[in-house]
Amino acid sequence: MKPYIVAVFNQKGGISKTTTSTNLAVCLAAAGKSVVVVDLDSQGDSTKSLGIDPAIKKGIYDVFIGTAEVADVVVPTAFPNLRILPSTYNLAGIEIKLSELKDSQRTLVHILGKAGLDCDYVVIDCPPALGILPINALAAAHAVIIPVTATPYANDGLLRTLPSIKYVQEGLNKTLLLQGVLFTINDSNKTTRKINALIRSRLGGTVYRTEIPRDTMVIEAASARLPVCAYAPRSPAAQAHLDFAYEFMDRHLKTAAKAGSEVVVAPDARDQAITWLNHWREKHAMEMGRPTGERVRAGKARLDRMLYGDRTQMERFHLGLVHFFIDNRFWLAAFMLVTFAAVAALVGFGLSGMRMVAGALGFG
Repeated sequence: MKPYIVAVFNQKGGISKTTTSTNLAVCLAAAGKSVVVVDLDSQGDSTKSLGIDPAIKKGIYDVFIGTAEVADVVVPTAFPNLRILPSTYNLAGIEIKLSELKDSQRTLVHILGKAGLDCDYVVIDCPPALGILPINALAAAHAVIIPVTATPYANDGLLRTLPSIKYVQEGLNKTLLLQGVLFTINDSNKTTRKINALIRSRLGGTVYRTEIPRDTMVIEAASARLPVCAYAPRSPAAQAHLDFAYEFMDRHLKTAAKAGSEVVVAPDARDQAITWLNHWREKHAMEMGRPTGERVRAGKARLDRMLYGDRTQMERFHLGLVHFFIDNRFWLAAFMLVTFAAVAALVGFGLSGMRMVAGALGFG
């Protein structure tokens, strides 16, 4: 059985590539699919989220440089049906090593082809920026998912990412399919909705129907080193990730049908998937307990930085006020009326005061 390989890629950082990769993998496993995650980010966040210590002796780096085989490195996770080719900290130096190899941009193609992984799906978590590792991932993948947050900066990242994918499609991997664009860390304000609508108008049906909401449970889950789907299956983000996983599988089935490929179609087992997710929550998240308040606050601060960059608290307050007034036109009108009345009163008081001073000095 040849697995369906999907790369999760965006040249911009901080837009939930790892969250998307790990939760997609966990939801596919909960739906009864066998999955292997390939962690190509030297930070090892996917590795840590799936319960593996990045300080382990061997990882995907060793496979790249030829000192280990995939079978020696791939490890099971705490979730049945889900394995991982983990990242290790020395992966940060892989660029130099790969540059010395012949056909370095297709190294992962040869690795996965030789490994013959017996699974339904391979999910590749890519690092940000267009380096040799993302190029390898795109060259090896059947499809690519682009997570994107609805902010102007993330939109710029999307516009840089699409030409990179086209570059790979034209050269290294002519069959690479853009399976879809996924909105992540999605706020409900009007600015977000406008950016989402703009991207949907440009890319049409390529954008997934599902949108992953901004949810602090994702931060708690990351602090507990668990995907949010296993940490808090009933949370809005977890439910959205499960919806996305089923939408992802549906698109895969339709693509396979058009290509004349045979894919085993399992009955809709969403209830069973939810049962598995709840079981994993009881087994893992409850044992670990809830993260401390300090860790959650630090995580929320990281999430704010993803969305608002390095703006000061005053700038963030101003941006929040703008979003509030955009969404609440009545309050904007009331605020403007009160402001106008206050300015008029101050001006009137100022003129009266000037006349009083002038009279006291004998100029009246």
